[in-house]
Amino acid sequence: MSSSLIKYNHIRGYMPKYISWIPTQPEYIDTFFELCPISSSDVVYDLGSGDGRLLFAAAEKGAAKCVGVDIDPDLIKTARETAKYLGIESRVTFMEADVMAVDLSQASVILCYLLSAASADLKPKFEKELKRGTRVVMESFPIMNWKPVKVIDNNGRIFYFYTMPPEETEDYRTIVGTPIDDELYDV
Repeated sequence: MSSSLIKYNHIRGYMPKYISWIPTQPEYIDTFFELCPISSSDVVYDLGSGDGRLLFAAAEKGAAKCVGVDIDPDLIKTARETAKYLGIESRVTFMEADVMAVDLSQASVILCYLLSAASADLKPKFEKELKRGTRVVMESFPIMNWKPVKVIDNNGRIFYFYTMPPEETEDYRTIVGTPIDDELYDV
């Protein structure tokens, strides 16, 4: 995708599709919930939810409501079918939508496994829409200039936990060594 198209989409409020879906592997799913235990009052959103595996785990751990957002209609169909098969479609729903177009204000927990460029696009949306106390867990890619409350390294896979509002830091990416897409963003 060209740099100008990404900047155009960013200005218009759309999240470009950066890569094909890469699922969180089963051995890493519990790491999200080790960082962010789920309660019966939680409303959990998974941005880029794919087949719904993180939300099925959140529902199993007692979340009141789970919402998956993905732009791939086939993955949404699969996730909905699985929720129905599991008998939890009243608590776990899936939206075929661009995450930038979805209101996140009802979330108490956000789960993400997105590239650093996607995290950069989501950062201002999170800061605008997420309520104080909302918890955010990012797999592999931190949110630039936010200092995580906690970081877990699970066999080389890094998970970052934030609580809104996050503590700002001058340049967190240098500390964690995350590559920057210089040609896509003015940094």
